[in-house]
Amino acid sequence: MKQLMELSYVMLLLALAAVKADEDNDGGESSLVESCEQEDFYCDYEDPSVFYRCIDHVLHTFRCPSGLHFSAGTQTCDWPHVADCSGGEAASDSSSSQQSDSDDSSPSSEESQSGGIPNHSNIVSLDKDSVKASDDAGVSIQNSWINQAAAAGKSWWRPEGIKPHQWQDVSSIKKPDFKPHVPDKPKSEAESPPKPSEDDSPPQKSEDDSPPQKSEDDKPPQKSEDDSPLQKSEEESPRKKTDGKSSEESAPKKADPVSAQSAPAGKQESASVQWNEGSCSSSCQLPHCYCAGTSIPKDLPVKSVPQMVMLTFDDEVSAAFYGYYQRLFRPGRYNPNGCPIRGCLFVSGSGTNYDLVYPLYAMGVEIASHTISHRFPHTWWATASYQEFVDEAVGMRENLIKRSGIPRESVKGFRVPFLQLGSDNMYSALYDSKFVYDTSMFTGSQWEGGDPVWPFTLDYVPSNTHCQHGPCPTKQYPGMWEIPVQRWYGLDGHSCAMPDGCSSTGDAEETLEYLKSNFRRFYNSNRAPFGIFVHARWFNSEHNLEGLDRFIDYLLTLDDVYFVTPSQVIDWMKNPTPLSEINGFGPWSCQGGAKDN
Repeated sequence: MKQLMELSYVMLLLALAAVKADEDNDGGESSLVESCEQEDFYCDYEDPSVFYRCIDHVLHTFRCPSGLHFSAGTQTCDWPHVADCSGGEAASDSSSSQQSDSDDSSPSSEESQSGGIPNHSNIVSLDKDSVKASDDAGVSIQNSWINQAAAAGKSWWRPEGIKPHQWQDVSSIKKPDFKPHVPDKPKSEAESPPKPSEDDSPPQKSEDDSPPQKSEDDKPPQKSEDDSPLQKSEEESPRKKTDGKSSEESAPKKADPVSAQSAPAGKQESASVQWNEGSCSSSCQLPHCYCAGTSIPKDLPVKSVPQMVMLTFDDEVSAAFYGYYQRLFRPGRYNPNGCPIRGCLFVSGSGTNYDLVYPLYAMGVEIASHTISHRFPHTWWATASYQEFVDEAVGMRENLIKRSGIPRESVKGFRVPFLQLGSDNMYSALYDSKFVYDTSMFTGSQWEGGDPVWPFTLDYVPSNTHCQHGPCPTKQYPGMWEIPVQRWYGLDGHSCAMPDGCSSTGDAEETLEYLKSNFRRFYNSNRAPFGIFVHARWFNSEHNLEGLDRFIDYLLTLDDVYFVTPSQVIDWMKNPTPLSEINGFGPWSCQGGAKDN
């Protein structure tokens, strides 16, 4: 009997201990949900596509675009095999350990090496019922900022179960501390450019300029000497004028069939374009035509014009640069209409890891073509043939479609390497291949002063004022847009084509002031779109990344400044909308990048 009582007592103690342990576990998790003191991101290991964010002491639920998992280390949605939320805590630690021993082919491995991924004690699996209760109880309804266009659907960055008009006013959102990605010390790429791989880049031409045989996926078939840029046929030469009148010559070589897919309605091939004589006239009217110049579209008052900012990057998308893009376009950065800030990548094939492109597109970053090879020397592009431009520009677009999964209709733009225009061979190739816009034409006064130039269409041949670094086009391409690359001015007063080309700055404070001084030229004049067109290699000097990061924060304090893509700039140009109506402007709604199924 005594033994039975002792056994019962032991069993009772064990039962009480188990209950106490459950209460402690529940209490700890409940405490995390209820108090939510740490402004941070959290995983859901039962469903890695779901993640949570603590904002203003309330835990909110989010869902990644289809096919992506959340990565707390980089604070964005990523491929499942590199996302640290794709497994339990042990699996994540194990994955990090394995990636640390591997090469730096993925951003996760580099962050493991650099300590970029936070302690996994902060990445927890949360009870969904508790989170939902917290959401329902803690969200204050505010209608002041959300635009009508965003109400059409749920973007991945908006919490589940929350209607657009119920989400918080962005001014109340606190930003969690960001742990920046610190890549390995980069190799000296300024001295030796990245070597094109066999898959991505056509080899150098032989002395007779006859292109070598290329693979089916990335390279065009071999061409004869007739295609040499130094021996152009009549088909490729610009139209000639006789007695003051233009006479049409035979059409240039047709692009590969892939380039003609999804052709926008109403576009003509360059060979059949009707000529517009003289300078741009009053017959050039939006939304299809706009003259080059400094005038504000529709004569809107300057104070009613939203200051558009385009943050774009040229060249490859690689593990070395991936963390920079994730930092700059990270969740928590919103335009005044409550939608995430957006930018654009002009991607070249050489050195690009195509698996890294789609996650950036899913965040709302526009993807555009920057050629397959990005070949040297820069003078090659000035004399490249029509077909060579088709091979390079359209070939890169096809790579992005086939190898990165970017929708065909989303690859709209082009920028030529080194901003080295190729005259009508380049523009005819882009026009016939249905590109919506080019952004390669350099303009601006040598010394600081004068109003910036607005984007314009190529219905008329641009003057030397607007095309300052030739060879410029001599033909016209109705309806195709040009977003000019405008001069920047360093702190020493000298000019450059891109921000990373001016005299270097000494620290983040100087970089910040350099960016602000150039921004003020646009913001305090006609508010033409302000382009920050750079290369990620600029961040090899860490203070440039810090300065640009702080500059973005500064601009986000202004309620009339919007970070948009080049395509969104053109959408606004076609339908100039004042600030008072911008919340209802559909193309700037929150439905960018990958869509929810």
